[in-house]
Amino acid sequence: MSCRSLQRLIASSLIVVLAVATAPAFAAPAPAALTGTVFAGDIATPLAGATVVVTDVNGVKVASQPTGTDGAFSIAAVTPGRTALALETKDGSYAVATPVTLAPGETRGVHLALKAASEPNGEEKKKNKKGGVAWTGGAIGAMTAVIVGFVTAAVINDSTKSNNPSSPSQPGN
Repeated sequence: MSCRSLQRLIASSLIVVLAVATAPAFAAPAPAALTGTVFAGDIATPLAGATVVVTDVNGVKVASQPTGTDGAFSIAAVTPGRTALALETKDGSYAVATPVTLAPGETRGVHLALKAASEPNGEEKKKNKKGGVAWTGGAIGAMTAVIVGFVTAAVINDSTKSNNPSSPSQPGN
């Protein structure tokens, strides 16, 4: 084999090795998932028949899932990153103000509630010329969707147990 052929073989081999080694870096990130429960305004009654909508940072709908009779939903294959949520019911669509950021491969649990909007604060109230109060924004009967909690999974380490066999001084261990 000539020196030139050997150089080409080594160069080709290096290209193949680099391509294989860097392929995972260029692969799409593992999808994330959202699970949880939607509640009515009392944050105790599950809200059946609502649809949880996931949008990307540009407001493009990427996934949706209706809630079951127990208010539960599960949305798989969500693109990782910052997402926005909304609830759709027969009465309208309600954006959730708090965005959710998902890591690749993460399954995040959220509890959402459809709540009555509160009365406008002092900044939304303005005095009219006759000295009365005029509302400048928000309707008292309006609804809003809010995140009322995140579901987390944790491993609980029970340090009261040991791997030692039972002994007369410590029965049951």
